[in-house]
Amino acid sequence: MAETDEDIITRIIDGEQEAFALLVDRYKDKVYALVMGVLKNRELAEEVAQDVFVKVYLSLRKFRNDAKFSTWIYRISYNSAISETRKSSYKNTVLDGQITENVAEAQDNIDENTIIEVEQQKLSRAISALKPGERCILQLYYFEEKAINEISSITGLGQSNVKIKLHRMRKKLKSLIEENEYKTLAVN
Repeated sequence: MAETDEDIITRIIDGEQEAFALLVDRYKDKVYALVMGVLKNRELAEEVAQDVFVKVYLSLRKFRNDAKFSTWIYRISYNSAISETRKSSYKNTVLDGQITENVAEAQDNIDENTIIEVEQQKLSRAISALKPGERCILQLYYFEEKAINEISSITGLGQSNVKIKLHRMRKKLKSLIEENEYKTLAVN
């Protein structure tokens, strides 16, 4: 049976500091993905993710089992990423949105995978146009498959506020995709 997060934390607090590597291995990809979803900058995301683990290690004694460890570490990750965007006045660069191929002309020759790829590119551009906090909520809900109550704990927003934000973001994404398609058609 796999060791639980709480078991590993107990070992670390009891002086077995090398057990922290188990927590890092368990959460490094998810922490990086969450931070990267907010910052959209690989080097900065790597740096912030490392800082998250330093903060976690230094604060491990403060962890209370009233929430899951994963929720706690995601909260630290989220706060660190948002703080970084404020601290460095990080500006999200929104892609121009122009697709070089004329999708309408080539559609007869495009296979299903290409159509899916084009749709994913449209969605990716629309997501990159969102604010960092919005992207993070989308990341947690759709990619990390976190429940509304967990997202609420991580972000500090009320559950109803998270639901409202998700609803508004879906509408905003749809609008951004449609707007991008209109621009593409107008250019061509």
